[in-house]
Amino acid sequence: MWKRSLLTISNRSYISLLVTQNSSYSRIISTTLHRNNRLIIQNNFRSYSKGYRRNKGITKNQKNEKPKKLTFTIPDYISVDKLSNLLNCRVQTVVKDLKNLGFKNITNDYIINKEYIELILQEYNYEIPSSTSSITSTNVYNELKDPLNPKLLESRPPIVTIMGHVDHGKTTIIDYLRKSSVVSQEHGGITQHIGAFQVTTPVSKKKITFLDTPGHAAFLKMRERGANITDIIVLVVSIEDSIMPQTKEAIKHIKNSGNQLIVAITKIDKIGNMKEREKKIEKVTNDLILNEIMVEKIGGDVQVIPISAKDGENMDLLEESIILLSDMMDIKTENSRNTMSEGFVIESEMKNTIGNVATILVRKGTLNNQSILLCGNTYCKVRSILGDAEKKVPKALPSQAVEVSGWKELPHVGDEFIQVKSEAIAKKYISKREALIEVEKNASRVDKLNDERYAESIRQKEAKNKDELDEDEDETTTTNVSIGPKLVNFIIKADVSGSAEAIEESIQDLGNEEVQCGVISSSVGVPTETDLKMAEISNSEILCFNLENLPNDVINNKHGVSVKKFNVIYKLIETVVEILENNMKKTFEKNIVATVDIKDIFEFNMKKKIIKIAGCKVNNGQINRNSKVQVVRGENKEIVYDGTLSSIKHGKDDISSASKGRECGITFNGNFEQFKAGDKILVYEEVEIPRHL
Repeated sequence: MWKRSLLTISNRSYISLLVTQNSSYSRIISTTLHRNNRLIIQNNFRSYSKGYRRNKGITKNQKNEKPKKLTFTIPDYISVDKLSNLLNCRVQTVVKDLKNLGFKNITNDYIINKEYIELILQEYNYEIPSSTSSITSTNVYNELKDPLNPKLLESRPPIVTIMGHVDHGKTTIIDYLRKSSVVSQEHGGITQHIGAFQVTTPVSKKKITFLDTPGHAAFLKMRERGANITDIIVLVVSIEDSIMPQTKEAIKHIKNSGNQLIVAITKIDKIGNMKEREKKIEKVTNDLILNEIMVEKIGGDVQVIPISAKDGENMDLLEESIILLSDMMDIKTENSRNTMSEGFVIESEMKNTIGNVATILVRKGTLNNQSILLCGNTYCKVRSILGDAEKKVPKALPSQAVEVSGWKELPHVGDEFIQVKSEAIAKKYISKREALIEVEKNASRVDKLNDERYAESIRQKEAKNKDELDEDEDETTTTNVSIGPKLVNFIIKADVSGSAEAIEESIQDLGNEEVQCGVISSSVGVPTETDLKMAEISNSEILCFNLENLPNDVINNKHGVSVKKFNVIYKLIETVVEILENNMKKTFEKNIVATVDIKDIFEFNMKKKIIKIAGCKVNNGQINRNSKVQVVRGENKEIVYDGTLSSIKHGKDDISSASKGRECGITFNGNFEQFKAGDKILVYEEVEIPRHL
């Protein structure tokens, strides 16, 4: 650290911690220093009087003294001047010590985080309590988890995610497995929610839990979530299209997750000729190999199964292949009477008759009614558990997906839930997590605040040292703020939180250097009065997704807020892009629609005032009384006037227009009379040029 290398001895190695900084974060770099000669440090601290305590910083003999006990709690953040008060030391001394340590841009109100505070306290010979592992908002609930007990492990059904490109037959497979008709209920023919269900295989009579993830590009987060909580992934590839963009993206998720893979080549019923079918299957297999999928054909372990979900061909083979693979994987989990359940939230929504509900996937233990679940910043006292076909079930076993009601607030999709013993424990840990989240938010603001304070201190010093500085120049310097892109705000309301999240992910980065999309809020349910007021204040439009039967007082609200309804996500995205493009700066193109020659200049006395009139002849087109015109001169077509007409006359009569070949007298607005014989009048229209992001 600062002077930890003071007591160096020949041929010894010591650690010196150097602090480096940049604009966004600080970090500690460890370096090892080797010295053959004794290191000599000069003490340049300013003195008030001999032995004055507040003048003392880090001294040579301090390391030999017994460490001092802390008499205060170490804060998460503190400014330099307040830290100096805690240390009973001059602020100038602390600033100098920090500069020696490597900090830059240090001022009295510079903010230091807890890590650096501990570093400084060590240098001032304070005894720092032994720190435990770092607790963050993401791992704060880990201490509630029970350690694994191998004696309680038992087999559980495999969790299988179906992934693939849009319209490659994923939902048709789900229909066959569930003996239902999901496709007929989907808007635009694409899956827009993540679904879960459990089936029993026809041959081995074992259970499999399936997750169906959306194939549309906008639902990237949902597909990532499905890949991360699963055991086996079934990659669906159409025999007609082979590898497509979302197929490649799914392959990427599969590789990142490290899960086992089975490939299902779908729609084989569309090719009746067996030879042609074999060629197509061979092509798909080769494309998989090119995308680094190690299929069994080249000695890998990835099974490739051609199927037809429409007529059921090879569907039983697919199910039994999943069971065989899961048996080889020996999938187990802990489950006993006292095992606290754990799992993940797959979907969440607010139902008018029930309230907040969430579809959860149990990974460990058995979930019962009245259990207390802790998830994110909310908790749930389970009121009811609904299984397949929304039938009430008394409990949920491992690998089972169920709908649970009783949530205080809607949990975030993808969050892990943990069962706790009481509501008091849940509330305690939620408060703890919220405090950690606030600390983490503050951490992101500290560096920016330090930079702003340092810039302000420099500005004040310059203003003080330069009394002759012109006031206007000073104002120019202080108000030199760059104007960013125009922000077009939206409020998202969806039927389920997964869709709201997908929409926010899809539109929040839309824009360019002129215009940028801003998402004010994203939530579930019909727009409330609070949403409408927020939209009015923030000048936002409300985007409603999959919300049927919106009340008339929401659509025709008194706040004048635009409320738009959508059932297909890509139409919503197209609308947002169109709104952004309409907010871009308009550009126009001038189209010449007529040309007029100025033949002569006439002067008339009117009320003791001489008025000049341009005697003209229309060469082509038609000039109107409200036309926009330019007067150009010479071969270079120098523009001497750009504006509108005051009048068009034929003889003594005012006329509204003059067409090709007709002579007329013209006067211009703005008292423009500097025209000359031989000038040309160009009549033009401004046509808006469409702009795109």
